Amino acid sequence: MIVRAKDGQSLVDLALMTTGATEGVWALALRNGVSVTATLGYGSEIAWESEDIEDARTASRYETERIYPATEVSEAQLAELLNAPTATRQSSHEMIKADAPEPQSTKAAVFTSEFTAAFA
Repeated sequence: MIVRAKDGQSLVDLALMTTGATEGVWALALRNGVSVTATLGYGSEIAWESEDIEDARTASRYETERIYPATEVSEAQLAELLNAPTATRQSSHEMIKADAPEPQSTKAAVFTSEFTAAFA
C-alpha cells in the first residue's frame, strides 16, 4: 500500500497514521530506503504493508477519523517562530483608569478617660 505525505508531515507522522505507532517509523524507513529523519516533500510516496502495523486499533482510528498529523518544521519555519516578535499585553490592573486616592488623615484618637462600668 502507498501513503502520500501532506504538507508538514514527517516519516513519524506517516508511521503513526499507517502503523498505529511511532515505532513503525523503522519499518517504513527500511521498506522505503529513507532515513527516519528524512524531510518528505508534499506528495512523497511511502510504501507500507499490513505486516508493518504495530497497533491496528490506533491505525484504524486515524483512518476512520481522517486524522493527519503534521509535525515537521523546517529550519526556516523554526527560525521564524523563534525570532518572531511577541505581543505584549498590559495586565488588567494597568488598563483600568482609576481615580487618584484622596489624602487620608493618619491621626489616631486615643482613649484617655477612665471606665465608669466595672467589668465582670
